[in-house]
Amino acid sequence: MQERFDRILKGLLPDGEAVLLAVSGGVDSMCMAELFLNSTAKVRFALAHCNFHLRGEESDSDEALVRAWAESHGVIFIKKDFDTKEYAASNGVSIEMAARELRYTWFAEVCRERGFAALAVAHNANDNAETMILNMLRGTGVKGMTGMRGSSLLPGSDARLIRPLLGFTRKDIHEYAVSHGLQWHEDSTNADSAYKRNCIRNEVFPLFERLNPSFLTTLNEDMERFAQVQSVADEYVRSVSAEIARLEDNGLPVIERQKLTSKKDWEYVLFRLLEPFGFTSSVVADLVSVLKSGGTVSGRTFVAHEYLAVTSAKEISVFRIGNRDGNRQDGHFDKLCDRAAPFAEPAASVAEHVETTGIAIEATVITIEGPGTYSLNGVKFSVSLSDDVRNVRTVAGETKSDTAGIPFPFTVRHWKNGDWMRPLGMRGRKKLSDIFVDLKFSLTEKKKALVIADEGSHVLALVGHRIDDSVKVTKDTSSVTVIRLI
Repeated sequence: MQERFDRILKGLLPDGEAVLLAVSGGVDSMCMAELFLNSTAKVRFALAHCNFHLRGEESDSDEALVRAWAESHGVIFIKKDFDTKEYAASNGVSIEMAARELRYTWFAEVCRERGFAALAVAHNANDNAETMILNMLRGTGVKGMTGMRGSSLLPGSDARLIRPLLGFTRKDIHEYAVSHGLQWHEDSTNADSAYKRNCIRNEVFPLFERLNPSFLTTLNEDMERFAQVQSVADEYVRSVSAEIARLEDNGLPVIERQKLTSKKDWEYVLFRLLEPFGFTSSVVADLVSVLKSGGTVSGRTFVAHEYLAVTSAKEISVFRIGNRDGNRQDGHFDKLCDRAAPFAEPAASVAEHVETTGIAIEATVITIEGPGTYSLNGVKFSVSLSDDVRNVRTVAGETKSDTAGIPFPFTVRHWKNGDWMRPLGMRGRKKLSDIFVDLKFSLTEKKKALVIADEGSHVLALVGHRIDDSVKVTKDTSSVTVIRLI
């Protein structure tokens, strides 16, 4: 394993740069540290450990183990304490998301301040396969099926994020750790199949292994093929984008409808053009349906998190909601249109109205792709996931529902006449207008009220106030969606 690891490491770090190792105390990261220590490449490295203080004495024991290994081998040890629960609560995110945001923000900071060229994490082939399955469940398309890459850019820094164990299975790593007498700690939460990843690891993969003992190899080979498919698709989208789209001075795209629909697989091209601005597959599907309908197209609007797509007789324009200047999205569209024609004059469309008046079009709906903070016409709210299925108590401005009852992606809109729900604990229907009376809503509060509904008028949640009985948390619930008004 060491010889193979050294070959991989040479490919990831051809110049032998200094590396920061993210080490938790688990078998994967302890094995990675040992492999770096014994590598013939003699790469300079240090250990970075995060104490999230989520598992009491277990968390402190993990820190002590990593510190002891570093001291015994004369390796620099860097650690950071986090109040993870407080961060999750204040930012409206799940504990898992909070821990991820905290550690990667800190890793980037350490790399910048101490001059590390790369951050090494201990993701393995099993982790990669689990990620692929999770992405498939989320509906991320071909891009999500490519899995994790061996090397990528570490957000927030100039350093790279490398995964030198990606080609090794969990079995390979365990055998190496045992043969070298390594000490490690098992995270007790790994046995809890209430977490999606753990469920895949503990329940789904054993079934796959019975059906196909070499399924892990097959999945990783498939991911390589999907990566090749993605590369071909990227090149096609780049070439087509140069013909059908242009950038306005604000960095936002204008797509010519006739040229777009004349292209092969134009629906996919449209999705790729709009994806960098937060438009989900479901929103783009609605736009495609309108373009194919043959009916009136001009003036139709489609909303992402911060952006709006507006159709006219000849074009599809994108601009930022409430922002007449618009902002570039990290150059994503620039890269797609790197061969685009010079900017043309702004189209005579709704976008022109925004540019000339400074008045933003009022969005009517927003798509919620996953946890995060959102805003619809000035009403801000956070969406997070919780695995604490026993805590269903809520505070003012908060709702909790079964995630399976309101799966991602879902839409949030303003309420309208005719909306109804079956309030929690009730059998019969009740109009939202009557619920507003019960809640003593003012006219302003009614105007701002947001709902999550099915395709009709059946409201599943009055955001921050009430949920429908059909989406309540039960004994079969594995995840809770928490929505808080901000």
